[in-house]
Amino acid sequence: MPRDHQLTQVNGSPGKSQPLHALAAGLFRGNADDRLHVGYTAAMPGIRKKLAGVASAVLRPDNLLGAGSEAPEFDLRAHDGAHVQSETLKGKHHYVLVFYPGDDTPGCTLQLQAFSRALDSFEQEDCLIFGVNPASESSHQRFCDKADLSVPLLVDVDRKLAIAYRTARPGVPRTFRAVFVIDKKGIVRSAMKDMPDVDAVLQVVRRSNETGYKGTGRRGRQLVPEVSGYGIRKIIENNTDTQVLDIRERVDWLAGHIPGALNIPIDSLADQLSDLPGKRTPLIIACDQGLRATGAARILWDAGYRKLYTLIDGMEAYRGELEEGEESVG
Repeated sequence: MPRDHQLTQVNGSPGKSQPLHALAAGLFRGNADDRLHVGYTAAMPGIRKKLAGVASAVLRPDNLLGAGSEAPEFDLRAHDGAHVQSETLKGKHHYVLVFYPGDDTPGCTLQLQAFSRALDSFEQEDCLIFGVNPASESSHQRFCDKADLSVPLLVDVDRKLAIAYRTARPGVPRTFRAVFVIDKKGIVRSAMKDMPDVDAVLQVVRRSNETGYKGTGRRGRQLVPEVSGYGIRKIIENNTDTQVLDIRERVDWLAGHIPGALNIPIDSLADQLSDLPGKRTPLIIACDQGLRATGAARILWDAGYRKLYTLIDGMEAYRGELEEGEESVG
């Protein structure tokens, strides 16, 4: 639906029109005249649903703060009055920020209850979880009590943190759903819109602890660094011998891949090591979401490869040039 779609009968007045996206903005801003327009839609099947869809499409920022970015700092109060500072988390904890639209709403309740149930699993990975919304401490406290939440809820005054993470726009009183994983170095490891599965978020955290670490425990020496989509382009520019290894299934590779990428599906990798370039050639491992790159890195490490990188969040987060075709298939 075009962003300038017109609703030609508003308030029952033929000929009086207003862009549908403007009505959606009014739904969030609460302008009296716009609320009257929106109220009229109760008798117009489908319009209310369209308003919500247009609101998300028009008012939501185009792109979240991406993986590989330095996490914005914050100093906020939690629902219980606790003082939470991002600076004190560095070097000690990973953390997850769950931005949500409102306290005591059905979707937000289900999402934060799911994270609350999984809290022990995250804590085992040295990871803390915080809900983020601009409502007051008292509102957050009532929400926690009613929904039996164990996740701390931070008061994001004026939506400053949401704006920094690009899940809110200045002047628009709405925080859109998004989940971010930040590692102990203060780097965004994953940025996910809407309501990602809690297990998928936990896997990202586990990958932060496990991928490329030698030995047991989380304090092992990192061996396989991760690179962002921007970083992969810089590595290729500076080292023409670098080879991208795409371990997705062939059908996915054919649909679009990083130019020059070699395709060897992970299930075939151990049997096709001879198809790889020499061990002195740097390899950048790419998969769908970054999860299977861990297994590929282990296979290659055990085979003696040391110049390895993995692409943060995989091809789903990659925003560079793609090509299609049959070449470079192992």
